[in-house]
Amino acid sequence: MMPKAIACFENVSRRFGDLVAVNDANLELFQGDVTAILGENGAGKSTLMKLLYGVYPPSNGRILIDGEPSAITGPADAMSNGVGMVFQNFSLFPALTVRENLLLAWPKTPFWASERNKGTSEVLANLTRLAPHINPHSKVANLSVGEQQLVELCKVLNISARIVILDEPTSVLTPAEARHLHGFIRQIAGEGVSVVFITHKLVDVEACADKIAIMRQGKIVDVSIRGQRSMSEIVTLMMGSDVKRTMSPPALPKKPVERLFLNKICADAPGMSLKNISLSVASGEVVGLAGVAGNGQALLAEVIAGIHPVTSGDVVLDGQNLVRRNQMETLATPLGYIPEQPRENAVVESMTLAQNLSLRTLASGGIDVNSDVQALLTRFHVNPPEKDRQASTLSGGNLQKLVSAREFGSPRAAILACYPTMGLDLSAIQTIYLEMFAQAEAGAAVLWISEDLDDLIAGAHRIAIIREGQVVAVKINDGSLTRDKLGALMTGMNLDELVA
Repeated sequence: MMPKAIACFENVSRRFGDLVAVNDANLELFQGDVTAILGENGAGKSTLMKLLYGVYPPSNGRILIDGEPSAITGPADAMSNGVGMVFQNFSLFPALTVRENLLLAWPKTPFWASERNKGTSEVLANLTRLAPHINPHSKVANLSVGEQQLVELCKVLNISARIVILDEPTSVLTPAEARHLHGFIRQIAGEGVSVVFITHKLVDVEACADKIAIMRQGKIVDVSIRGQRSMSEIVTLMMGSDVKRTMSPPALPKKPVERLFLNKICADAPGMSLKNISLSVASGEVVGLAGVAGNGQALLAEVIAGIHPVTSGDVVLDGQNLVRRNQMETLATPLGYIPEQPRENAVVESMTLAQNLSLRTLASGGIDVNSDVQALLTRFHVNPPEKDRQASTLSGGNLQKLVSAREFGSPRAAILACYPTMGLDLSAIQTIYLEMFAQAEAGAAVLWISEDLDDLIAGAHRIAIIREGQVVAVKINDGSLTRDKLGALMTGMNLDELVA
């Protein structure tokens, strides 16, 4: 006898004006199953699950819960029906502790709850299971992005959800954190929870999916059991053609000239300090910066970009010291900057796509909207490529592509790229890398911050290692570097121990 579906989508569509985000979708979710939903950015994956979570009502079709038409009219209804969702954009309060954030979202929290009260220890049970390294008394503002993601997941698990929806959860996790999450997902699925895993990473599918639903242009084009399709077939179904990742970093100039120079940078922020960081990047060179999340990468990027002040040291680009800039001067510099969280730090969501692409022009004193807007939207595959559309309507991946279009769309003296492919699909990743390497080939100095060690090894000329706010090593990428060697440097492990 076939098990009964917990949730069922029947011919569900969702329109936003003329845009059909979800088109006639049919899908069943079963108890104890992990369902991976794959697709390009803008394929409709997140929108489909937001219909189940009550963020939007369906335009057509219906959703059944336990065989009955859903009465969910909003997220509060969804949570009371045992449906929880972890979004790409977190809803944590940075000034509060981890425990306080969990208490705020916990249905059982009594009005007299306090930090000293031991009767609320139950709220920390899932945190202890999922992320025992996170101190519940730490302020959320001091956590890495990956750690904040884990706290968000604990919030959902604390409502005793029967259906847990994870929207690109591994895009901000280190490989070790992702492996731990995969194991935890298998654990809660074994306890009877239905898990929906929205992702573009095939490694997520291989690690923990039971069923794979593939979306393209708003439609579910295929649903299969794990192992029924090869990875090549899955990629073809996602993209409509067989897309392969290739890396083509530019050749180094025969006589490289130093262009970007960090000179003994020191800076302080809550929970992190930078200590005498010195690093140079030559014209045409791609230097990768690798480290375990939370070791100073974000603070260093904000210092270079002029967002966070230094206590001492210099950031020199083409002989000009950039450390004492106001915000408009920062925008007008020839430094292209893709921050770690583009939605929060790189776009104005109430502005149109055209206006966001023209922010640098405005900072330089211009008033005209970039005349090449349409060409840029098309070139970077921003979907939908409508220049008068508000940025707030784009998916996270398409916002990432919008920021990349602005920062890579014109020649730059230097590029600071922080996790530039986070949350992107295979095709978009390829585009971003081609554009980043093209900037280097044209003479830009590229500093590329990433936790994807395979990509850094494939595409960087040198790789610097940051640990506890210090650059502890800079290695020439001569073919001898491996994930294990870089991981040992990132964690402080003795390389002799690794060999042994």
